[in-house]
Amino acid sequence: MDPAQFDKMFSQADRIMGPFAEVLLRQANFPPMADSRLVVLDQACGSGVVSSHIMSRLSAEEKSRLDLTCADISDAMISNVSRRIETSGWDNVSAVKTDAMDTKFPSSHFTHIFFNFGPQILSNPLDGIRECHRILRSGGVLSCSTWQDVPWWADYRAGIAKDPSLPPFPSDEQLGHAFSDTTERWNSVEDVKAHMQECGFRDAEVQVVENTTKMDVAEVEAMLPYSLDMMVQKFWKDKFEQFKEPARRAILDHMKDKYGSGPVVWKWVGIVAGGRKG
Repeated sequence: MDPAQFDKMFSQADRIMGPFAEVLLRQANFPPMADSRLVVLDQACGSGVVSSHIMSRLSAEEKSRLDLTCADISDAMISNVSRRIETSGWDNVSAVKTDAMDTKFPSSHFTHIFFNFGPQILSNPLDGIRECHRILRSGGVLSCSTWQDVPWWADYRAGIAKDPSLPPFPSDEQLGHAFSDTTERWNSVEDVKAHMQECGFRDAEVQVVENTTKMDVAEVEAMLPYSLDMMVQKFWKDKFEQFKEPARRAILDHMKDKYGSGPVVWKWVGIVAGGRKG
């Protein structure tokens, strides 16, 4: 991914996920009032949305006490986040490729872990939460988020349905488990709180958070590789390459018919959860 393409992706990701990142940080009371070392992990960092919000809210003195690790399993994300760290002049920040379910980080190391929309992209989300518990210090804080409602699912489904030659679009239930090999649910407050407690976190706080975005159809088109392609390959399998372009056209035709020249208004609904290691 070239730098210009990455910067566009970051900008779009920040509009969608940035407000949730802010809630993660507020719910964790980050940065804390105490004059202590901040050993922080941005887990499944993607394009670095959470890290960007961390750096924008810290004072110079707080940054001097910061040790921030951006971790992701994607080589492309780590390469581009590394470039962002360098060009932004972020001191005490590093980017590391690692598996969120088996990070190889030392136990009881981090004071804070932020996991913005990370659990649902793991093959075993509970393993990812347990790993966070292992690598947190006693009293350390995990703040994570999951999706409850992803607005493009309905619009993409409606577009695909208009072309009978295309395979059926997956159900919401299927899409919610597109990357997971397990069956537990992550789209309700009750379930997410239970998962946090099951993995050893106490004082769990869980809330529903909404973010409304406005974009034009061209921006939706730019999203297709990271939305349609990434999510649907698992379900269409060997038919995916055959139907990818017709599916994209059907979706864009639907978006133009539905929204015309006006903005595409989408409401994203997430669940933000926080807990402390005992």
